[in-house]
Amino acid sequence: MRSPRHVIVASAVVLIALVACRQTANLTTADLPTVDLPPGALPWPTNPGSSVLETHQAGLADSGFLYGENARWPEDIPADIPPLEGEIEVVRVLQGFQYRIDYTYVSEEALSQYLEDLEALGFEFQYIVWTAPNIPDEQTAEKIARGEWDAVDITKGPYRMRLEPGGEGVSLDIDNADFMTPGPPPQISPTPIVWPDDIPDRVPQPASCQMTNISNLGGYEPPAYMISFECSDPLVQEHFVEALLAAGLEETDRLVSDTGEIVEVTLQDNEIVVKAMSAWGGRFTFQIWGSEP
Repeated sequence: MRSPRHVIVASAVVLIALVACRQTANLTTADLPTVDLPPGALPWPTNPGSSVLETHQAGLADSGFLYGENARWPEDIPADIPPLEGEIEVVRVLQGFQYRIDYTYVSEEALSQYLEDLEALGFEFQYIVWTAPNIPDEQTAEKIARGEWDAVDITKGPYRMRLEPGGEGVSLDIDNADFMTPGPPPQISPTPIVWPDDIPDRVPQPASCQMTNISNLGGYEPPAYMISFECSDPLVQEHFVEALLAAGLEETDRLVSDTGEIVEVTLQDNEIVVKAMSAWGGRFTFQIWGSEP
């Protein structure tokens, strides 16, 4: 087994002075799309340039996602949590549990300002840096001071968020603190999600979990998927890894944090590779692809 890699988590407030690459696109009233709203939903905002949807229920007419032009910052997120300005690609709605807001583009200036605004509102940060175990803590602290972090956990009172930049985009998870608009559970997919029949039997479906999304992994030998779940088992990652080990796969890599959190575990045999991600906020994801011959 390879030596574990580590994630260093630092609890320091760092103001990042960054330069904007370009301006965030502005929407006018004419640009706003029209949709058929379910009963009780409110219309699109009439304030030109607004990126806020009046209620997330407008996006639940067909699925648990708000895509592309239909993606807006849901208004039932309290004003205590300010919107992050940027180009939203999709809002994933886990009713009564969590929003995941994926941005295709957030300017460096907007990201820096957002963190400053959150700090001024009293939010606390834990910056996460993915690094090798032989990197001194001093170098990690210097990276954070330069703004070279990989993710940040953001908390205040009942609110918990995780922000993770990637390229020009950003993923922002916002856990529910009893503020999501009541309503029926969303249909996460227009059609039932079916476990792929080309995944070997030795890779089980995680217990106490419901599949929420399956996507194909391009550039890999089949079976090549990324599969996400909502899980009631807080130890789902550990139990999933134990099942794979019992089925004969061997652990080949492990990424852990300095607080002991297992970020990801890679296992494989002569046919498949499986990467089990950390289970955070009840959400669990694993990737699988065919081993190279």
